[in-house]
Amino acid sequence: MLRTNLSALLLAASSTAAAHSFNEHQHIEFSYTVDCQGSCWNQPSPYRYQPTLDPYTMSLAEPELKLDEKPLPKYLTVQDEKDWDYLMGQTYTILGLSVATAGLMTLLPESITKWDDDQRSLSDLGKKWKDNVKEGPVWDRDEHFLNYVMHPYFGGVYYTSARHAGFNEFESFLYSASMSTFFWEFGVEAFAEVPSWQDLFITPFFGAVVGEMMFEAEQDIVASGGEVWGSKGMGDFTLFFLNPVGHIHGWVTNAWGGSAEFQFNHSPWFGNEQAAKFAMDSGASYDSQFYGVELKVYFN
Repeated sequence: MLRTNLSALLLAASSTAAAHSFNEHQHIEFSYTVDCQGSCWNQPSPYRYQPTLDPYTMSLAEPELKLDEKPLPKYLTVQDEKDWDYLMGQTYTILGLSVATAGLMTLLPESITKWDDDQRSLSDLGKKWKDNVKEGPVWDRDEHFLNYVMHPYFGGVYYTSARHAGFNEFESFLYSASMSTFFWEFGVEAFAEVPSWQDLFITPFFGAVVGEMMFEAEQDIVASGGEVWGSKGMGDFTLFFLNPVGHIHGWVTNAWGGSAEFQFNHSPWFGNEQAAKFAMDSGASYDSQFYGVELKVYFN
């Protein structure tokens, strides 16, 4: 009995010593103290996600992308950089529209265009152009509506063509001035009448002011969803009126899918030696001064 009690006492002493040694070398603290006041969620914590204002991080308030929306056509947008190819394409469109306009003017009454029968005639066009350019410019007697309404509008049409191609205000003015002066006044229109002082000044200068107003109005309508007075149809009509060249060029390009090249040429028969030889053999007189245009159309 004594031996049994002594063994139990030694075993208890050994367990107590082991427990003391464990608590001395491996102390573990399970206590937890809350130091924040109020809601701890409002306190900054390195372990909690916090949205940042990093510009490279997508904001949680970003609108969702609408993949079903179609991109705007090119004639309703403004190019980020100068697009010379697009401007050239619009220039070709202006060429075709100008020729059509001149042909249409031959059908208008003389009281409006001030063109007599000789000016409407298509004979001796080269001689008429040469004589008119030498005689001008003069102070014309056209209707006020043509001089002070239509010419500023067409100057604005030239201007907006350059603005949509990515050119600034001054560069667009230079384009409008060049088109109205050399292309129309001393070009297409000079085949029928003498260049006009009013048109040379009013078309580019007033056209730049009108054109910038047209350009800004168009962009406002596009930004509002293409509606005017709550009507989509009225919006489409207004947008066409503000940028007819861009719309027509876009329609023709989309329907046709081809391309065109236009250039002035001073070689008789455009360098076609066979046609020139045939003309000479037929008794045609040779004219050393030759001016013409060459239009090449490509279909895909």
